[in-house]
Amino acid sequence: MTGWWLRKHTGGKTVPEAAGPESPADPVYGTLPGEVVGPGGPRAVTLSVLGDGVVLTADESTEDPRTYRWADVAHMWCANDVDGSLVPDGTVVTQWIHLWRLEFTDGTVVALRLADPPVATPESVFRSGRISPSAPSAIAPLLARIGDPVTELHLVRARASLAAGGQVEFGPLTATSDGLRHDGRQIPWRDITSCRYSVIIADEDESELGAMLRMEYRVEGGAYGIPFGWLRLPALEVPDMGVVVRLADENRT
Repeated sequence: MTGWWLRKHTGGKTVPEAAGPESPADPVYGTLPGEVVGPGGPRAVTLSVLGDGVVLTADESTEDPRTYRWADVAHMWCANDVDGSLVPDGTVVTQWIHLWRLEFTDGTVVALRLADPPVATPESVFRSGRISPSAPSAIAPLLARIGDPVTELHLVRARASLAAGGQVEFGPLTATSDGLRHDGRQIPWRDITSCRYSVIIADEDESELGAMLRMEYRVEGGAYGIPFGWLRLPALEVPDMGVVVRLADENRT
């Protein structure tokens, strides 16, 4: 692991700016607990969300906090999950989980696993794929303050790369000016009918379960005469997934 933790302990010179009195005033919208993995193993950190970046502070440490601006985020992975357990009164207690990973340009990687308050749902309702209503998430808006500006910044870069004839890698997907490539198949933008992120917690088809980037596209001479194909990719395998969705929406019409 390179990045902040390693460079702090090996004398490396390339580090993000230090937070301190000389840094411009910037409101803190909230903090999130996370974890950085370094040579000595996982280390607890706190991520303070600012208007134009984040401040990373190592818990129980005298090390200086580090400020990362949105331009310092190299890649971002986002997904959700549901933790649930059946209790004796016939209800299922669930928690909506937010799974995020941020990789910064200096190599530092921060993992977040955050849970909304538990919700009790009758078992029969849960098995139908629904969950009882809950209060609005207090975590989601704070994560959006990270995800929205980072996605916009990466989208601008991706557009410029594609316009110049380049390509952009999104894990198992490669975007070009003509479309998306996956596992040797080229999917033209114009053929994509749907590209979205969603979480399915109950379905007869187990391959549909979970947090996925879900894509449908037109094909000629498809299997069994079906004129369309579909792609399902685990969300945590697709970095900057929001950029993929936006590119598909912009280019398929």
